[in-house]
Amino acid sequence: MQDNSAAQVTYWENQERIYKRSYVSIALLCINVIAFLLSNTVMLWMYEKGAMVTEIVLRDGQYYRLFTAMFLHADPQHLFNNMMMLFIVGAIVENYTGHAFFIFMYFLSGLFGNMISMAYEINHSLSWISVGASGAIMGLVGFVVVWIIVNRRSFIRNRGMLLRLLFLAAFVIYACFFQAGANTAAHLGGFVTGFVLGVINIVLLKNQKDMEGLA
Repeated sequence: MQDNSAAQVTYWENQERIYKRSYVSIALLCINVIAFLLSNTVMLWMYEKGAMVTEIVLRDGQYYRLFTAMFLHADPQHLFNNMMMLFIVGAIVENYTGHAFFIFMYFLSGLFGNMISMAYEINHSLSWISVGASGAIMGLVGFVVVWIIVNRRSFIRNRGMLLRLLFLAAFVIYACFFQAGANTAAHLGGFVTGFVLGVINIVLLKNQKDMEGLA
């Protein structure tokens, strides 16, 4: 009984340490919340100038929209779902990869996700106004999936971790594929980018340590 209690204390202390040191994830979360508050109050022009509109991006060469759209959100639920995923997954991945690789993966996943979204629009003669950080966040999810595949034998025996993974999977599937207005093309593009970077980091570079906070 005492051993189990000590293990629980150690686990939660470890969780607290991970989240307190996730400086990049915390900064991104704060920036997204501030951008949402500003874009819905005193800076309403942020949607017009920053949202990703494929026609404007290509016609006027406003490629910066591929980046700025990652910091805008359609409504409070959209913001909440994305920030919940960033808070839950971001800190764990940032602790595993380090700050620099985390920043690189986050923005590359978001940019590539938006590019895939543009390609899908053009191919299907669609015209969307796209905003949201979910493409970038799905890159983090793709990275975690690679770790799970590589370490599948160890986590299958851990019921606690299995339950956490099932909860995370259910939330990700809902937020990215069943939420109203979800940009599935951007989500898949971000996921694939994170998955490829996961293969490079975990498999090719042999970064196969425990993923603290998840394991």
